[in-house]
Amino acid sequence: MDRQSEKKRAKLTGLKHKLESGQDIQRRQLITWLGDDAVKQMDDRWKEQMSLRDQLASPPEQIQEYKRRLQNVNLLYSRAEKYSYQKRSSAEDMYHQSEDLGQKLIEYMHETLQTDQSLQIWFDRLPDGDGCRVTPVSLPQVINSRSRYNQGGGFGRAKQSKQEVKIAAVEQAINALDEPQVMDDDTAARFTRMRSVLKRQE
Repeated sequence: MDRQSEKKRAKLTGLKHKLESGQDIQRRQLITWLGDDAVKQMDDRWKEQMSLRDQLASPPEQIQEYKRRLQNVNLLYSRAEKYSYQKRSSAEDMYHQSEDLGQKLIEYMHETLQTDQSLQIWFDRLPDGDGCRVTPVSLPQVINSRSRYNQGGGFGRAKQSKQEVKIAAVEQAINALDEPQVMDDDTAARFTRMRSVLKRQE
C-alpha cells in the first residue's frame, strides 16, 4: 500500500470510528473520501432500507394470519400457567390444548412456506426440529413482533439504521484498499437477497 493509500485508509478509519460513536459526518466529507459512486451506492442502499420499512409495516395476509394463531397459543399457554400457579386440576389439560394449537401452527407455517418460500424472511427462525415441547418460547416469531421471544432473524438482520448504512459504506472503502478489486461478498450478498425479496413482494 502506497503512502497516499495509507493516508486515505487512516482517514476512513477515523470516519468509521466517529460514525460508530454516533457522530454525524457531513455528506461532502463522505464524497471526498468515498467518491461520488460509493456515496450514490450508499444512497441506493438507504432507499432500500426505507422500502424495507414499508414492507415491515404491511405484512402479507399469511403472516398476519400466523400472528393471529400465535396469539391464541400464547393466550392458552398464559392461562395454563395461571391455572398451574393456582394448582387447578385443569392446568395440564390447558397445557395440552396450547401445545396442540402450537403443533397446528407449525403445520400452517410449513404449508405457507411450501407455497411461497420468500415468506421465510418474515420469521425470526424456523421451528425446532428436536421434538421438544411446543411453547411460545419455542415457536418462531414474526420479525416485527415486540415479543420478548423474538430472536431478530429474517428481515430483522437486513434492517439497518442510516448510520449503519454509512458505516458499511466506509468499511467497504477500507476493504477495497486492503484487498484491491475484491468485493465485500457478505455485504453484497445480503443486499442482493434483500432486493430479490422486495421485488417478489411488490
